[in-house]
Amino acid sequence: MNGNSSKQSQATNPCSLKPAFGLTTNLIMGRTARQDKKTFKLLLIAPKGKKDSKSNQQPLFNMAIGVLVSITPPEYDIEIADEHFNDQINYDGEYDLVGITSRTIDASRAYEIADLFRQKGKRVILGGLHVSFNPDEAQAHANSIVCGEAENLWSTVLDDAAGNRLKPLYNSLDFPPVTKIAPLDYVRIAKASKRGKIDGTKSIPIYITRGCPFECSFCVTPNFTGKLYRTQDPEELKKQIETAKEVFFKKTRRASKPWFMLCDENLGINKKKLWEALELLKGCNINYSVFFSMNFLEDPETVKRLVDSGCLMVLVGFESIKQSSLEAYNKGHVNSAEKFKRVIDECRQAGLNIQGNFLINPDLDSFKDMDDLVQFVGRNNVFMPIFQIITPYPGTKMYQEYTKKGLITDYDWDKYNASNLVIHSASYEPVAFQHKFLSSYYKAYSWKNIVNRVRKNPYKFLNLITSLAFRKNIEEQLDTFERNHNIRK
Repeated sequence: MNGNSSKQSQATNPCSLKPAFGLTTNLIMGRTARQDKKTFKLLLIAPKGKKDSKSNQQPLFNMAIGVLVSITPPEYDIEIADEHFNDQINYDGEYDLVGITSRTIDASRAYEIADLFRQKGKRVILGGLHVSFNPDEAQAHANSIVCGEAENLWSTVLDDAAGNRLKPLYNSLDFPPVTKIAPLDYVRIAKASKRGKIDGTKSIPIYITRGCPFECSFCVTPNFTGKLYRTQDPEELKKQIETAKEVFFKKTRRASKPWFMLCDENLGINKKKLWEALELLKGCNINYSVFFSMNFLEDPETVKRLVDSGCLMVLVGFESIKQSSLEAYNKGHVNSAEKFKRVIDECRQAGLNIQGNFLINPDLDSFKDMDDLVQFVGRNNVFMPIFQIITPYPGTKMYQEYTKKGLITDYDWDKYNASNLVIHSASYEPVAFQHKFLSSYYKAYSWKNIVNRVRKNPYKFLNLITSLAFRKNIEEQLDTFERNHNIRK
């Protein structure tokens, strides 16, 4: 079972998170079968990896599980356990089926949970981004494996489970392709998850679109969600947003509007479709954050429409401020540090926060380059900057290339949080490189940088609370790393 965004970027996208189970209507018609379903108890689990970042922009629920709950027939009894919210898992519960979804960073923990349930005689089904691309590995920990998107196979899984004929593998390629976005049932999600109402400092996840026609080497979307670009029906989307407000949002003095996290892989593939989406959001009276393409931010009218529609922040993959590195990523002909600086400033003046995502590559970037990046972030008051060591996640073109060349040195999935060096480096020893990375990341959240960030950027309270959360998390990572490797400060 898979999560929100199919971009396997653990630090950025905790929605991070599309289902790997499906929606056909093979309903068992017998009276006895229907009665069995009324007593069929389903537990859906979102595990938390041991090294998962506490500073993630954690949405209110895991999107993979949210979709599964929404497409499960109403006669099934569903319970959600999400370890990101410290939910306790009841291993002695009377569950008929336990479903676990995971990203790569969560995989080891997912297997651990699955093994404990199977020891107690429970049937376990595993799915998600990681499992979909590592089915042989996952098979040892489950009664059944699901590969790919969920919508067109999930009811078949449930029917087979209810009829005691669960198959060892369900592959989305054996079912019709997913061409629509399943509406989220926020009422049922709230009941199953036991999540209460939140203020505007925590986000409610939602999809406006799914799929992306582009192929970035470090993104899993082309091989999972696919290139087919799908959009929600406007009226159905409005209904979902209004229901989510009623179920999850409480107005406070600081937050008069709810904050939605758009979990789209690519909100707009062209300006026309993007503007249509922004016009729809404008009428919903919400605030939101979204992943976004750099090229759209060069258009002042698009930036204005983003702000007018309630966008508080956009996450942009800048990758690097070093021109030679951008060229290595095939972006040097369109991007540069000077362009980033200009776009950040223009968006800031328009009332939009730009969250920059930067890749650190041991084959391309030196220790001095990390120092230069910290200075760039400070000089330009970049909102909530994210540093990541380049990591080849299973399911990406990069993973295939690195595997073929024998460049992956560590398959401990707990380390796939973009803060560990898991690939071969001809220039740096892993411990020294990771220490420099964490030290640089921490400097980007110095008190001076935080103060300037809050002073210069729009939505000062948002800047403050996010910066403090990031600083605390990075400090804990750095302290732990230095302690484990006996590094003196």
